[in-house]
Amino acid sequence: MSSDVFDRSLWIIGNRKTLPVEAIWSWFDYSGLPNGTVISFRSSEAKQRKLLSADLEETLESSHLSSFEVTGTGFSFQYGQNGGQNYDSVFIDGMSSLLTEEFCDELIKKTVGKDEGFLQAHLIDKKYQHLQNIFDPLQFKALGLSMDGLPMKSNGLPFPLEQKIVDTSKNPGRFVLGQGFVEVVAATMWFGEKFWGKINNTAQKAIEHLPSDVTLEHDQCWRLQSRTGPFVDQSTAELQNQIRNALFGQMTQL
Repeated sequence: MSSDVFDRSLWIIGNRKTLPVEAIWSWFDYSGLPNGTVISFRSSEAKQRKLLSADLEETLESSHLSSFEVTGTGFSFQYGQNGGQNYDSVFIDGMSSLLTEEFCDELIKKTVGKDEGFLQAHLIDKKYQHLQNIFDPLQFKALGLSMDGLPMKSNGLPFPLEQKIVDTSKNPGRFVLGQGFVEVVAATMWFGEKFWGKINNTAQKAIEHLPSDVTLEHDQCWRLQSRTGPFVDQSTAELQNQIRNALFGQMTQL
């Protein structure tokens, strides 16, 4: 199944080479997949092959892979070590019927909530985040999307490679890769204790600046929740910007 049909994505970020990916996969397999699920497993360090989902945990424990991808009916599971940004990541794509807020909350609590290497996680509407971060005019054309009225900027490359691209820096649904963290906003987010030091902020300061209909509470880890449900368009732009400022506004003081 193509990942393009999935409507939700769960991102989990941890300190580099410390994210317990075996535990994350094991819980996801046990709680989210039917018994006997056949998966396709591939990695740059291992040949692509098909196997039962229950057999993958042993492979992961013995191989110590730096990256891999698992695909199956209704989901995609990717793990990687991002040396440039200095973090590990797990990206799980699936339908909203699988990646419910309750399912993702339980996954975080059962696998990484108390782990010292855990930094942050968030659940997003996959299509919305993708559209909010497109900057290449060719992608707009391929998707049949109008660029009328969109802010433009140079890609910063010298002639003859220089061209105009869409400026996404003000989009409420944008994400920015930082050193050891991702600047992103979602209606449901989780944070480990070490996250706050990465962004020069504290949970208490964030709580003081969050909108009244957004909560940030601690239960094994910090959990942010908006009453709106997952953000799917710019009708919640003001709310998204308020959450971003509460979480990452302190970055401007670095």
